[in-house]
Amino acid sequence: FMIEVKNSQKSSVPSDWVMISSTKAVSRFHSPFIIENYRHLNQLREQLIRDCSAEWLNFLDHFSEHYHPVSKAIGHLATVDCLFSLAQVAKQGDYCRPTVQDNRKEIIIKNGRHPVIDVLLGEQDQYVPNTTNLSGNGERVMVITGPNMGGKSSYIKQVALITVMAQIGSYVPAEESTIGVVDGIFTRMGAADNIYKGRSTFMEELSDTAEIIRKATSRSLVILDELGRGTSTHDGIAIAYATLEHFIKDVESLTLFVTHYPSICELEKVYPEKVGNYHMAFLVNEEESAEQKGYEDEENPEFITFLYQITKGVSARSYGLNVAKLADIPEEILKKAAHKSKELETTVNMKRKKLKSFAEVWKITNSQELQKWKSMCE
Repeated sequence: FMIEVKNSQKSSVPSDWVMISSTKAVSRFHSPFIIENYRHLNQLREQLIRDCSAEWLNFLDHFSEHYHPVSKAIGHLATVDCLFSLAQVAKQGDYCRPTVQDNRKEIIIKNGRHPVIDVLLGEQDQYVPNTTNLSGNGERVMVITGPNMGGKSSYIKQVALITVMAQIGSYVPAEESTIGVVDGIFTRMGAADNIYKGRSTFMEELSDTAEIIRKATSRSLVILDELGRGTSTHDGIAIAYATLEHFIKDVESLTLFVTHYPSICELEKVYPEKVGNYHMAFLVNEEESAEQKGYEDEENPEFITFLYQITKGVSARSYGLNVAKLADIPEEILKKAAHKSKELETTVNMKRKKLKSFAEVWKITNSQELQKWKSMCE
């Protein structure tokens, strides 16, 4: 509300005007009219704040008398909104009405899809559907291997999300689905530390796992993604093996277990009726890998094509060098890593061959068989 006057015209300003501020070029004044009315305006503003506060408190007093019916109405509106949302999802197409079995422990999904990724891909229609068959009376544990970035985590999340959607009465993204009622879905995925509490990534991982072991029952769905990767190979394999065997023998829950440890897959031989080995399918492009080799003795990472299809059987390798290549790791490092990987693989295979040969010798009971074995080795 200030009146600005150039300093060259300052002499013409009435004497009863009050200067509020000034610069090198101009000065600013309040006239007597502005002084009086500005004071009155501030009083009205203060009165407005007081009146608003009083009216708000008065409204709360009246509202509190009707709080419970209003709260109930809001809850019903939220339920209706949720049901309309689920109905809209069901109309998207390619969704089915699941059969929910109260007394059966099973998850059967035919050509299921991840409800989020499927929408994100949109009209491209690139998401590969997968089938799941878990039953408490049969195969209830899936050990899933496969290359890095092959779709393992997306697949197990897909199964969990479809199970949750079926529990709340929603249609699910699949051709057919039969879901038993579960008392909980327990997951251990990802990697995160807790520096504030002085807990490492591995400690957080095992703490979450311990919580699942305490709470999971035979009516639960348990998802464990790469348990044991935060420590040495032998310790990691031992922890993963013992934990999974506990869920197979003692907890008897429906379990999806993602791992890069081939030794874990041996549990299928120990519990053939309860455990199944699966992997995410892929293709090794040998022609392109061969073209990358400048010399016959030079090693290069294999070029992998992901198929994102869950397939029976074990994947012996994880093809981490392929991911390193996709991440633009320098070529000289990749070649050195590929050479070292081949060298280590050769050493391990040689040790396995010697152990197998020793086991065969141990079973020999007469000199003729021993001589025959010696001739074969030579």
